[in-house]
Amino acid sequence: MKKFPSRSSRSPQLVLTVTLVILGIVIILTAGFNVVRYALGRFADGFFYPYMKLTTPSEKLTDPSLLMADKHDLAARVERLTAANRELALQGQSAAVLMEENRRLRTMLGLRDRISPRYTVAGIILRDPRHFSAGFTIDKGSRDGIVPGAAVVDVNINGQLLLVGVITEVGARTSKVTTLLNASLRVSGEVSCNRMVGFINAGEVVPETGNIPFGMLPPREDYIHGSMVTTTGFERGIPPGIKIGELNTGNAGTSHAQEDFSCELIPAVRFESLRFVAVALIPVAPEELR
Repeated sequence: MKKFPSRSSRSPQLVLTVTLVILGIVIILTAGFNVVRYALGRFADGFFYPYMKLTTPSEKLTDPSLLMADKHDLAARVERLTAANRELALQGQSAAVLMEENRRLRTMLGLRDRISPRYTVAGIILRDPRHFSAGFTIDKGSRDGIVPGAAVVDVNINGQLLLVGVITEVGARTSKVTTLLNASLRVSGEVSCNRMVGFINAGEVVPETGNIPFGMLPPREDYIHGSMVTTTGFERGIPPGIKIGELNTGNAGTSHAQEDFSCELIPAVRFESLRFVAVALIPVAPEELR
C-alpha cells in the first residue's frame, strides 16, 4: 500500500520553499530598485505628462490672484506693462545694433564667432512636497533640445540671469532639475571682489537661513561681505557670468586641515515662488563635431 508523506514532514519543506521564494523576491526588488524607479519614472514621463500639464496654471493665466483684482488695478498694471514693453523694445533695438557692430568688428579682426547659449522657457509641473526647493520637474525634455547638465536660470526685474540649478535627468517631454539647495549639487563660483573661485554646497544647506555653504576658496583676507558670486563657465553646460548669490561672511572660517576658506552664500533665487524657468542650451562648436 502506497504511503503518502505526513503533514508534519511536508511542513518544514513548504516553509523553507516559501521562505526562499520571499527572500529571492526581496533581493531582486532591493537590487533593482533604482533601475525600476528610473524606468517607471521615464514611463510616467510620457504617460502622465498630459495630466501633469492640466494641474499647472495655464499659459493664459499664471497668477490666479488677478481674478480678485478690480478693473482699476488691472488697468494700472496693463499701463505699467505696456510702458515696460516699450522700454524693452527700445533696449532690444539698441542691443541688435551693438550685436551687428560687434559682428563686423570680429569679422574685420578675424576673430572666431562666439557661441552664445539659446534659452528656452519651461514651466514647473511637479515638486516633491518633502523637498520642495531641492528639485522639481519641468515640461520640456529631449524633444525640445534639453540635455543633462544644462543650466536652469531665472531672471530678475533688472534682466539679470540667476542660477536656479542644473538639469539632471531628461525624458522625452519632461526633465528633472536639481537646484542649488540640493546638497548633492556642486557648482563652481567666482567672487567678484577678488576673482577667487570656490565651490557651492561643500556641506549641507543651513536650515535656519536657507543659505548655501560656499567653500574650497583660497585663504585670503579680502573676502567682502555682500560680494556677488557668479558662475565660472568651468562646467560644460553652465555659461559664465550668471549670478549665484552673495557672500555672507558672518560664519566664515579657515580650515587648517585643508587650508581653505569657507563661508555662506545667500542665493539670489527665491525658490519657493518659482513658476517658470529658462534652460540654457549651448550649441556645439564646429570644431567639437570633428
